[in-house]
Amino acid sequence: MLRAVPGRSFVCGPSAAILHGLPLPGPVEVRARECPVIGVPAGSNRIRRPGVVGRSLLVAPGDLVEVDGIRCTSPLRTWAELAETLSVAQLTAVSDRLISRRHPMATREDLERTHRRFLGGRGSKRRRLAVDFADEAAESPKESELRVLLIMAGLPAPETNVEIYDGSRFVARVDLLYRSARQIIEYDGDHHRDPDQWSRDQIRRAELESLGYRMTVVTRRDFDAPAALISRIRRLLAAPA
Repeated sequence: MLRAVPGRSFVCGPSAAILHGLPLPGPVEVRARECPVIGVPAGSNRIRRPGVVGRSLLVAPGDLVEVDGIRCTSPLRTWAELAETLSVAQLTAVSDRLISRRHPMATREDLERTHRRFLGGRGSKRRRLAVDFADEAAESPKESELRVLLIMAGLPAPETNVEIYDGSRFVARVDLLYRSARQIIEYDGDHHRDPDQWSRDQIRRAELESLGYRMTVVTRRDFDAPAALISRIRRLLAAPA
């Protein structure tokens, strides 16, 4: 990533997303680091040099900020631009991070205003859906992508990061929950391969099942065959609770 940008130029798009700590798909992040996206105000000649993607963008007051001394587009302006290339699920993961109740960078109203500002431009339909699907309770990009996958397949929206108790005793916080079906869906990243974590996961699962909940686990490989994943979830939700 560039440590400085010349003249009136600024880091934008996925390169700005990296500066702001916004989640990006792995390949997109790699490309953004290897070949930074640098913008200039509309009407200026965009940067043309090897190893840089140059863009000419219409920017308004408040669209540009500094992060660690580097001029870049603001989180909301960056989000608007990411809609041009990211999928609805990927853009929703960014939306979730922006309005996260743990560390909010914006509000849902901010997303709505930004969407209306760029209404009709590239990615407008994806931005509309990403605003509608955004959930401040989401805590990881893959959980967000999984939630959107379920919703776009026509399934009801699950509750997100729900705390489950046995009376007054806290048992677990689960990624996604279909309460009426008592069906829990958990996304397991690679850290769940750790033997100690695996043991804790099994104890947690046993506790939840003893309370009458059912659990299914989703991994990153499930995203390679989304139709099969959706069919599995449909069967689980249709089965008697």
